[in-house]
Order: sequence, then structure tokens, then C-alpha cells
Amino acid sequence: MRSEADKLHQALELYREGDLTRAEMLLEAVNLDELDADMLVEAHYLWGLVLARRGDPLEAAHHFQNCIKLNQRFYPALDAWGNVLANLGDSRGAIEKYKRALAVATPEQSGHILYNYGQVLLRAGYALRALRKFREAFKRNPQSHDSAYMTGLCFHRLKRPRGALKWLQTAIELAPENARNRVGCGNALLEMGRFDEAEQQYAKAIELDPACADAHYNWAVSRAKQGDYAGAVRRCKQGLRVNRDGFELLAQQAFCLRQMGAYDAALQTAKRMRQVLEQAGSNERKAEFADLLAANEAASMRALGRNQQARNRLLEQLRAAREPGRHSLSELRYHDIRRLPEARRFELTINVRLPRPGYGEDESPLPRRYQRTYWVIAESLKEARRMARELEPPEAELRFDPEVNTSERLSEADRGIIERSPAIPEE
Repeated sequence: MRSEADKLHQALELYREGDLTRAEMLLEAVNLDELDADMLVEAHYLWGLVLARRGDPLEAAHHFQNCIKLNQRFYPALDAWGNVLANLGDSRGAIEKYKRALAVATPEQSGHILYNYGQVLLRAGYALRALRKFREAFKRNPQSHDSAYMTGLCFHRLKRPRGALKWLQTAIELAPENARNRVGCGNALLEMGRFDEAEQQYAKAIELDPACADAHYNWAVSRAKQGDYAGAVRRCKQGLRVNRDGFELLAQQAFCLRQMGAYDAALQTAKRMRQVLEQAGSNERKAEFADLLAANEAASMRALGRNQQARNRLLEQLRAAREPGRHSLSELRYHDIRRLPEARRFELTINVRLPRPGYGEDESPLPRRYQRTYWVIAESLKEARRMARELEPPEAELRFDPEVNTSERLSEADRGIIERSPAIPEE
């Protein structure tokens, strides 16, 4: 008869082989009361890993929590617990777990924890803080091409392409056969205007991984930046052959068709992109590309003389978006362009309450209660508030903060909303 320890060992082997169903069944058959303290910690940890990979994060977190109750210094469970919380969107909770893990792990053990910590910070928009974590992770594990890549990505997000190029070249030296590293290096070169070198990296990435849609997408961006919109469209089509649901490729194709004056074709591509986005789940790039989609659709409609439809499309996007929606904002301002001989810039904060329970969870990415700041150029505060109000859901209850920052008078200024913050949930 197999001992409980033997069952646990076999469950670990099944987990490593990817047979999660049998691994969980075997764990359920283990009599936890017969395990010693160290083995019990290992059992809960393995069970948490299995459940996390099977898509049951809450139960996984429960097992990681049991690990820490048994051994507060068991850093792998703290790290894994942080990953679960990060995937659930709880950045604060994840960071707290990573900090606890770093407090008990040795420097040799902590490179991966720092890497995960950096991922959460970068997703939350803290590129500089994430950069420090990835750089420290690389210092502790100089063979990690992932840490080098993410450091380069942070430099890229911070608009520092030289730093990005240095780190991405390091990533390539460590893992020359990794297509993602090649694309990242190409993007840094593209930012520096070194188009031929960038496209060589994209070509190498496709050679390594023919299904690398990001290489096709960024190659198309390079072509478009050089004014070769037809070449960019061809590159998008090649990418779509290997990834027909690549909404990034569809977005670039729609933009290029619009630049070529093929407005109906651009709208057809946008229609396909909308269908793909609706099926994209929780992809972290979805919000940005939904914003691009609306801006391209509206610009094409406006060019075809469908002005009111274009404006309604922008309002629909901006009212439903949790993020600022900078592309749609820019297109709306261009659509409504009006030069004011004299105006002010107003910074005003609006508190929003959506009307019914479940609205934010089921029908919109917006939280039910949130706050947002607007920067508006207008003739008066009343007009600025009206313009901000138009960009929030019509059914929402709104309250403006009484404190408003106002600039000196501006001469010959273009009226409109120039920026807004993300929707910040109320605690």
C-alpha cells in the first residue's frame, strides 16, 4: 500500500506532467492527518498550485493561506498567493504578499518574487517602480532573460529607447531563439527611428516563430510610420493569416486604410475587430485597442459625412471606459473643434455613482462608485462641467467637487477636453 508521502510525490509528478485532474484526485485521497508538519505544508502548496492552474483562484488562495498558518517563513506560498491575487486584480493584496515573501526569502531565492512584484507594478502603471524591481531581479539572477526583457520594456514605457535597447540586447544574448526578445529589441530600434534594423528584428522573430503576431503588428507600425500604408496593410494581412483574431493587427489595418482614404474598407475592418474584442476576455490590451477602434471608426464616419454617428460612437466609448480613452478624446476634440478668442483651462473632479447594483460588475468595466478628474478648455466653469458631464454615463448620479483649479486666461485656444484621469474606485 502506498504511503501518504508516496501519494503526494505522485501528485507532484502528475502536476509537472500537466495532468491536473488526476493530480487533484490524488491529493483528495491523501490523509493529511498522517503527514508530518513539513509534508503538510508541501501538500497545501501543491494543492494550491493545481487549483490555480485549473482556474479556481479562491480555493488556491485558501491552500496557500494554510501553508503560511503552518509555516510563516514558507516564501513559495506567499509568492504564489501574491500571483493569485494579482490575477484577480487585487494589486495591493499581491504586493503585500510579495513584500512578506521578500522579508523571509534569501537574496538567492528572491529573484522570481521581485519579477512577479514588478509585473504587478507595471500592470498598475508604475513603470519606474517596476523597473527597479526587474533590475534587482536580474542582479540576483543574471541568467534571467525574462528579467532583462522586462527591464527593457519598462525603459520603453518610460520613453527611454536607448536604455530599452541595451537591456533587450542583453535578453537576446541570453535567449537568442526567443521571438519575444527580438520583437522588444525591434520596438526599441523603431522608437529611435532605426527602421531597417527594427524590421530585421521583426523578420528574425517571425523566422523563429511564424505565429508571432506581435512581430507582424510592429512591422506594420514601422511601415506606417514611414508612410508606406499599403505595405503596412499587406503586413497586417500576413499576420492575420497566422492569427485571424489578432485585434492589434486589425486596429493597425483599419488605421492604414483610413490614411489611404479607404473609409468603407476601414469600417469593415473595424467591424471585424469589434467582434474579436467582444470575445477577447480579460486581455490587458483590450481597453487600449477598444479606444483605438472607436477613434478610427469615428474618423472614418466623419470623413464619409456621418458626423452625428461619429460623435455618438465616441461618446458611447468614453462613457463606458474605465481608462482615460486618450485616442477617443483626441478625436472628439478634433470633431468638435472650435477656436475661442479667450478661455481658461479648468481642472475639475467629478464623483460618479452608477444607479443599480451589479452595473459595474455585469454590464460595464466601470466600478459602481468612482471619481475622475478632467482637464478642460472652456469659456466658463459651467461650460466645462457640462462637457465633462457629457462623457459620463447618462443614468449616473454626479457630484462635482467644489474645489476647481483654473489657469490664467488663454488667448486663441481650442475648446475641448484635453485629458481625463482613469475612473478611480471609491474605497
